[in-house]
Amino acid sequence: MEDTIVVAVEDVSDHVWLQAADVIVGRHRTRRAGRRWISTIRRRYPGCVVAVTRGRRGRWCLVGWPGHTAVMRGEHMDVAVAVEIGCVAYYVWTTRGVRP
Repeated sequence: MEDTIVVAVEDVSDHVWLQAADVIVGRHRTRRAGRRWISTIRRRYPGCVVAVTRGRRGRWCLVGWPGHTAVMRGEHMDVAVAVEIGCVAYYVWTTRGVRP
């Protein structure tokens, strides 16, 4: 049986949905702001395992999960791509035997 991954998008999803989310997606101007946001999100929503932020122009995504942050570069990183990246990161994290 597969687990359902709960995904929320900052500034779109309700607060209750953000509280329940395994993956939260945001958008930031700079990678530095994105890194700060990832730290803040994971403290604010302890159930969140993966936080993904994408650049305003869609040329990068930062993925943060416990103990790691990675940068992904591409041409068109929209919210749908950021959600996919977050779900893959969550899947990899949980298949390693780690549960939130």
